[in-house]
Amino acid sequence: MTSTEFALTAVSSQRGVRTVRVRAEDAPAARRLVESDGSRVLSCEPIGAAVASASTRARWLSGRRFDPALFAHELAALLDAGLGMVETIETLAEKERHDGARQALSAVSISLTEGRTLSTAMGEHEDVFPALMIACVAASEQTGALSEALRRYAGNFEAVRALRTKVVGAAIYPAVLLVVGGLVVLFLLGVVVPRFAGLIESARRDAPVASQLLLAWGRTVAAHPMIVGGICLALFAGAVIGVRRLIASGWNVRGIQTMPIIGPQVRRFRQTNFYRTAAMLVAGGVPAVRAFEMSRQLLTTEDQGGLDGALKAIREGRPIAQAMQDAGVADGVAVRMLGVAQKTGRLGDILTRLAAFNEDQLARGIDAAAKLVEPLFMVIIGLVIGAIVVLMYLPIFDLAASLDRKSTRLNSSHR
Repeated sequence: MTSTEFALTAVSSQRGVRTVRVRAEDAPAARRLVESDGSRVLSCEPIGAAVASASTRARWLSGRRFDPALFAHELAALLDAGLGMVETIETLAEKERHDGARQALSAVSISLTEGRTLSTAMGEHEDVFPALMIACVAASEQTGALSEALRRYAGNFEAVRALRTKVVGAAIYPAVLLVVGGLVVLFLLGVVVPRFAGLIESARRDAPVASQLLLAWGRTVAAHPMIVGGICLALFAGAVIGVRRLIASGWNVRGIQTMPIIGPQVRRFRQTNFYRTAAMLVAGGVPAVRAFEMSRQLLTTEDQGGLDGALKAIREGRPIAQAMQDAGVADGVAVRMLGVAQKTGRLGDILTRLAAFNEDQLARGIDAAAKLVEPLFMVIIGLVIGAIVVLMYLPIFDLAASLDRKSTRLNSSHR
């Protein structure tokens, strides 16, 4: 069998992080060769793929944002390989392409040499390190399971990101339908209707009321194109800004969970993130009430108010399941599962299972909503475009009928 040359990134306590090239029959064989001296392999790629992927990364890594999940994975891998904390942070700072993150990591390494804990040093740079990561690190410092906590955080972060990607992917097609349909409607109202209005000016009195309103719009656009265009651009800019704010807030606006079709899916999506994040914190040693408080922002605005009331009741000694049910935050399934957690003491595991259950329900809900929303949008867009076209042509039909009647009268008079 022919051998292939592989590029491997490995780390060891004696040599630190290094890149080596070896020839082997396949990737597992190459890994075994490098790991024979006690090193830990972080990545293994064929030379051709490694060069291509490196050149691809080089084009976009310079502007890439700091990836907390990747940082947590790498930090855990280097610590497990036997590197000291200061050396590990310095190594990650050297390879970091994001300027702000590199400066923050350098400052963290300096703080560590001054005797501060990792969580305290990271807490001074909350603009780079998420609060949940800092909380996981702080909790693990009490138990000594830092690598496990970091991997747990990275897994949670990746799961939330994958869920968000799934939701965004399901919303792309309806969004494209709306954008394309909106552009067609704007073209008809901004270009076609004004020209028709000028052509059939004489027929406006005989046209139906709806057609007269459409023709009036066309004449207005033809008379004041700059003003109408400016108003349309302002409305479009306002809509774009509003949508961007909604996306930035995770569609967390008051009243959205009461909307038909979309509202229940948004609420379930945010509850899934809440349960998964709370499970990660509880498993890392954070008290349940504190974990719920830190995950509070992941819920919808209405559920945040309900959670506040539930946490107050829990502090007063009421069971978690009962408090969450009375506050309207948890549904029947969640209440029963939280009740089991109270009896078994496995709150972190139960919250993880609850997040998985909600994620499965969310996936089914998204599929059902997509099957309903996509045809609905197509029907609405088709009706709007069809109505505009019909209303434009009605005056033409009336004009043609009027001309036909005049021609008939002229022919009768000649006879």
